[in-house]
Amino acid sequence: MPPTADGTIETNSERGNTEGHAHTLKPGVLGVTAVAFLVISAAAPLNLLAGYGPLGYMVGGLGAPAGFVLAGLVLATFVAGFMAMTRYMHRPGTFYAYVERGLGKDLGRGAAAVALISYLAIQVGAMGILATVAQSLIDNFFGLRVHWAIIAVVLQVIVWYLGRRGIDIGTKVLGVLLFAEIGILAVIAVCVLVKGGSSEGIHAGSFAPSNVFTSGMAASSVVWFGAFLGIEYTAIYRAETRNPERTLPRAAYVSLSFLAVFYCFVSWAIVQAFGDSAIATAAGDHPTDMVYLVAERYVGTWAGDVTQILMVTSSIASGLAYFNAISRYGHSMSSEGMLPKRMSRVHPVYRSPNNGNLQAVITVGAVFLFTAVGLDPYTNMTVWMSTPGVLGIIVLMTLTAVAVVVFFWRRQQSSRDRWIIAVSSVCALLLGTVTYLLIDNVALMTGSTGAVNAFAVTLPFAALLLVAVVSRLRRGHGAVAGADTDT
Repeated sequence: MPPTADGTIETNSERGNTEGHAHTLKPGVLGVTAVAFLVISAAAPLNLLAGYGPLGYMVGGLGAPAGFVLAGLVLATFVAGFMAMTRYMHRPGTFYAYVERGLGKDLGRGAAAVALISYLAIQVGAMGILATVAQSLIDNFFGLRVHWAIIAVVLQVIVWYLGRRGIDIGTKVLGVLLFAEIGILAVIAVCVLVKGGSSEGIHAGSFAPSNVFTSGMAASSVVWFGAFLGIEYTAIYRAETRNPERTLPRAAYVSLSFLAVFYCFVSWAIVQAFGDSAIATAAGDHPTDMVYLVAERYVGTWAGDVTQILMVTSSIASGLAYFNAISRYGHSMSSEGMLPKRMSRVHPVYRSPNNGNLQAVITVGAVFLFTAVGLDPYTNMTVWMSTPGVLGIIVLMTLTAVAVVVFFWRRQQSSRDRWIIAVSSVCALLLGTVTYLLIDNVALMTGSTGAVNAFAVTLPFAALLLVAVVSRLRRGHGAVAGADTDT
């Protein structure tokens, strides 16, 4: 045998194991708590409530807190069918694998494209918030005005570095940051209620039907459902999870229940802090520092400073969670031939997907593009990219719910199968309605007209149809070629 670089002899068996590990993720490192951390960290409670929450108040109005509960209830029906089908899925691939199993390979590949593009769009949009709050933090503490693009690039490098170190390192970092941000939000909310809120007192107007079922609330679905996007991570990390058949459903229900209740409680407390009549105006006047103001007023100056710091770390945690998800999507898709095979390779030591390097470059490129055109990182980059991203994930969830219905319709081996069909059918109908309402009211969310809205609405559907059609044509061409060869 030829010697290796260090002078030792490598056997065929050892070489084969090395080549196999070159495409294999690190197995058995995640339990229920770790997966739940990843889901909740992707949602980034502080980042969501402080960064996207004001958009919910501005567009959705007083009923904003109820939006989280409604989205949570819809997704509870989704999780029921999604997790019921999980036990029949013996490979990673997440939602697109379910769509492929239930609705065919072509739609499955189209769904994979929607997921990858949507998550990338959301990650780019999130970088706008991250750069904005970090810029404010630096200005507040050090009196320095650093351009947001420079900050975005530095923070993307940090996210890339942590993501490259492997999923087990990432979850430890996420766990620490998550406890800190949840803790400060809980303290702020309790202090608001203990001190009686604004001069208007404590009210429950946020849950009145007249404030909940409005066109503004429909448009704000980007915020409500965007708060739960991490629910898919319960399947993304299947290959790296211990006992996935038990771990993943538990993690899904734990994280979904916690997020729905926590989001609703904290956002309702913020409404009480400003008052029912002033909440929308306050959100418009303070879109990036709304939570800091509440912290300073009801807890103390120190709380405002801590919240501002944790907002940055929360955004980093969210960026890391998205980075991990996107890189694993790319790994799964390349392993199945949808992307170049080299993108399925992993780091020789940390076993993290190498394609994370590419997504970091894409994000940095988007930052430079928005900078060159002179657009705002928050009102333009965040809103314009997050809207099609969240819409794409909702479309993907709808397809997955339909795939669950079709899969169990074909089985129908027990009363449990029929129950799953009923629940998932309701879920598909609800998610389809949310998709329609979001499209119909997209201008309220983006604050734009014309090309921006057309881009936001068509991106996920164009990706789905284009890739599905190409997949169908390629398979048809392969079948014809095979027939010719046989002849």
